[in-house]
Amino acid sequence: MTGNLVKRRFRVSSVKPDATGHIDLNTIRRHLEVVRATVGDVIYLFDGCGTEVEAEISVFDGCAAVAAVRKQVSNDTESALECWLIQAIPARIVRMDTIIRQVTELGVYRIAPVFAERSQQSKAKLSATRRRANRWNRIAEAAAEQSCRTHVPKIDPPCAFGDLDWKCFPQPMFVADPGKPPVARIPEPNTVSLLIGPEGGWTEREIDAALSAGAQPFGLGARVLRSDTAGVVAITLFQSLWGDLS
Repeated sequence: MTGNLVKRRFRVSSVKPDATGHIDLNTIRRHLEVVRATVGDVIYLFDGCGTEVEAEISVFDGCAAVAAVRKQVSNDTESALECWLIQAIPARIVRMDTIIRQVTELGVYRIAPVFAERSQQSKAKLSATRRRANRWNRIAEAAAEQSCRTHVPKIDPPCAFGDLDWKCFPQPMFVADPGKPPVARIPEPNTVSLLIGPEGGWTEREIDAALSAGAQPFGLGARVLRSDTAGVVAITLFQSLWGDLS
């Protein structure tokens, strides 16, 4: 791990102080107790939408938890590249937890989990997976806190690949397809969409659907990558080409 290990950051619903310049901390009381926070401690609060403030805990007892805002913090940890990830849900759903944590740390903007034809998940599990979406949001929030991001990626409700609304995803769009050449350099985009398939890859029908939506196929080298590895590698590649890893 790199970065500031002392800085205590917490996600709150709003960083806008009340009329007295204070923010209520009761929604993060448990987190403050875990780190043994006390009156006088300096903490950093962010709203997940790009705003962060420095605050000092002024009240922390059995009745209330309040912090006084000291100043707004300028944070340049967000990439200029908005990368939207359409990720096929792995056969072992628990691996999706790792994908979400790692791509959040790498600066992904939005995540759309999908059931591909080869996801090896029955439609009967779709509702159960949707319930798991709450866990994925918590993982993304924790990863954003840890990596000093001010934006928490939005995670769409899981859906079947055939139910994707292609108009919602920005261009240029790229679909990972083993055996294809590496991604071509293009004029620097502000947003990209990236499709990563399941174990076994996308089916021909899914590739055709992505191409019809304007996606460009690209490969990630000669080696066969697991689905949870491919997404992380691809986000790193795109951030290196057009984001803040260049």
